[in-house]
Amino acid sequence: MRIDESKPAFNFNPVVFPNEWQKNKGGGTIPASPRAEAYRGYFQALIDELRTKYKFTGAKVGQPQNWYSFSSGVGGIIFSNSFSQGGKIRAEFYIDLYDKEQNKQLFDRLHEHQSEVEKEFGESLSWERLDERRACRIAVYREGTIESSAAILDELRRWSIENLLKLKQLLLPRAKKLLNNEK
Repeated sequence: MRIDESKPAFNFNPVVFPNEWQKNKGGGTIPASPRAEAYRGYFQALIDELRTKYKFTGAKVGQPQNWYSFSSGVGGIIFSNSFSQGGKIRAEFYIDLYDKEQNKQLFDRLHEHQSEVEKEFGESLSWERLDERRACRIAVYREGTIESSAAILDELRRWSIENLLKLKQLLLPRAKKLLNNEK
């Protein structure tokens, strides 16, 4: 595209749009299901508290999905909270450095400190190397679903916040140190 004798201008055409911006045939947005809205409400309360009270995230908008990921400030390492299969909720430290071998090496080096980490954490963790996948996770689980009562969802949110903060405190410094020693 040109205007008179000017240099050609870029023509940016969006390729992907957030689901909530897609229009239905009636001209409005496509409504989310009640379950999706329950996820959005749960994660909105979670991120609001993590952002305002703990400075854990800069995230502002809950999404209508069963998980929410948070940047750790270290590329390839994220924290996540999700409702997983089998009626469980999970808080996790997720390793995906975009290289399967590097992921497994970092996981294995963290796993060498399992007893020390779990003692400081206060309970056993689920050390999931996920050999069939590129990434790895270290997680803690408990019973809980998005269909739970409001009181139980508040309890799940408090549990999630507590465990995300502990995972960050215990695993992120160790991971940073291990990653810096490799460079």
